[in-house]
Amino acid sequence: MKRNDKISCDKSQTIFSPKGRLFQVEYAFKAIENENITSVALKSDSCVVVATQKMKMKKKKQSKLIVAETMSQLFHLTQTIGCVMTGRIADSRCQVTKARNEATRFHYKYEYDIPIDVLCRRVGDLSQVATQHVDMRPLACCMFLIAIDDELGPTLYKTDPSGSCSSYRACAVGAKSAKAIAHLERMYRNNLSVEETIQLAIECLASALKVRLKRKDIDIGIVSKSNPKFHILSVKEIAVHLKQINKRNFQGC
Repeated sequence: MKRNDKISCDKSQTIFSPKGRLFQVEYAFKAIENENITSVALKSDSCVVVATQKMKMKKKKQSKLIVAETMSQLFHLTQTIGCVMTGRIADSRCQVTKARNEATRFHYKYEYDIPIDVLCRRVGDLSQVATQHVDMRPLACCMFLIAIDDELGPTLYKTDPSGSCSSYRACAVGAKSAKAIAHLERMYRNNLSVEETIQLAIECLASALKVRLKRKDIDIGIVSKSNPKFHILSVKEIAVHLKQINKRNFQGC
């Protein structure tokens, strides 16, 4: 008997389609978009900022019994390197654990903190390995890493399910990433102050989502030259920036 069944190219992630595509990787990117979460990140001469929607802003209905603070997508990787994860929260936590393990091993071996570019490339390598084996699947999450590097200064890196690793001045990922990137391309400047950088990130999210953001709707993380440790802004700190944005918009009218 002849065996007529063939392995579909979208069922096996180790096989390229005739057009050179890996469908399982594309499915991972689609899963990130389907989470309906948008994140933005940008750097200036003095700081790097990441901003993302909180989980409760998703269109999917979440149980009122969930403690929202436990669903945060901002994480400390080291004292000076932070990240924002976009995509499946379970996959995101797995990716963060891998990144923390790599940072710990590096510090144990070389006795100094891992540079952000080395950590990002290592996480990208681990993600790329998942595209080579049929017993693994690409994690449906994208990671923005931020830090004040001793040599590079304010630094922003991004890695995704394909394993690519790149540095950016500003970037966005998620359901409304195209609109967010278009806003950043119009408004981004490299000489922004810390306050202006934070407020541009908020305005970018609001423009992409077409909503008026409230202080409990977003999470913001920052590293600056004055404070290189990764810091997550409190609700009160976010409220101050929202008030300044609203005041400026009112005066502009």
